[in-house]
Amino acid sequence: MLGLGLSLVNFALRGHIIARVKDKKSQAALFALVTMTANLGSAIGPLASNYIYKAFGQTLFVIVIVGLYVFSALLTPIVLTHHVFIRNEKSSKENTSSIVKTITDSLKSPGTVLAILAVFVGSIMNGQLFAGMALEFHSLSDSPVIRGLFYSIDAISVIALQMPVSKLISRGMANGQNATSFIIKSLGIYGISFALFACGVSSYWWICIIALVVFSIAECIYAPLINIALVEAQPDKPLVDILNYRLIIAAIGESAGSFLGGWIVPALRPAGMTAWYWCALALVGIIPAVVTNHIGKRGKRIIRR
Repeated sequence: MLGLGLSLVNFALRGHIIARVKDKKSQAALFALVTMTANLGSAIGPLASNYIYKAFGQTLFVIVIVGLYVFSALLTPIVLTHHVFIRNEKSSKENTSSIVKTITDSLKSPGTVLAILAVFVGSIMNGQLFAGMALEFHSLSDSPVIRGLFYSIDAISVIALQMPVSKLISRGMANGQNATSFIIKSLGIYGISFALFACGVSSYWWICIIALVVFSIAECIYAPLINIALVEAQPDKPLVDILNYRLIIAAIGESAGSFLGGWIVPALRPAGMTAWYWCALALVGIIPAVVTNHIGKRGKRIIRR
């Protein structure tokens, strides 16, 4: 049920933004706001819920949670525009498609395949936060305070950095860069964070904190742009199908990333070899970013000639 709820919220909210806002820079700014708001909730939620549960008991805790959901459900139809078509206002058998056909057609376009691969690899990278990185960080210290910093640092960093990063993205888009190129850059930043994490896993928890901040920068780039990149790569395809398979790609990638981190890290930890895992992931992120940047610079030199 939780997965169904998350899928519906992600689909409806992101579809609403893309359908209502046509300018790519404005879309990126709104998705950045969504990411920042989600992380603000992630930072406040655990602290507030723990306090309410301990101070007032289970009954009031449940009442508050249910009340928040009811309030959100009542507020949504009031503040959001009604009748937003994410397929076509004159939907019919002739102009509808299927997610299978959209995916099949996508594989025929090199630009779309690149966008899909970038989103997929990024989701694997993102999935490390909830499994491998958390397991590593918790094993570095017995202090509950230091352990508690893990998710708080990521959430607070995203809140603090999202707007400045979004301004850089808007500036880059104004200069002709597309969303896929930014996502590939985020893979390189994810890679740098994993390289730093590899240096800290031996015992230096403060290096791991720096790695988390760098990870947050990559997240600030990746999270707001994944929908834009896939829509941008195939603007002629039904938006509803693109959003559906974006959810599928992200779900598979994050699940695979969490599984790998949750399986490999505990297996390598007793031998003190987890740094090799993070170094391998670092290369997976950094190499595409470096290669793409080199190809881009070479293409610009050819054009100038």
